[in-house]
Amino acid sequence: MTIYWERCDFCGRYEPVKQCTLYPDLMVCIHCCLSCPKRKICPKPAWSIEFKTKTMGKTGKTTKEADKTKVFQELLSKLSS
Repeated sequence: MTIYWERCDFCGRYEPVKQCTLYPDLMVCIHCCLSCPKRKICPKPAWSIEFKTKTMGKTGKTTKEADKTKVFQELLSKLSS
């Protein structure tokens, strides 16, 4: 993936830019897009942030407990020999 560092038409910083959907003649950086006062009415912002959460199931905890017990038993057997 290639990222081109161009000048933002709004603030003038040299950063990765994308074309604004409200004003197609402007290339905006992430800072200007996120701080835009018209972001609420923007149909599809050029820069969007998504937070992905990772959920752990119950199987993850039981396997960890089983692994801990197995390692503990191995250590005890090595100590007793």
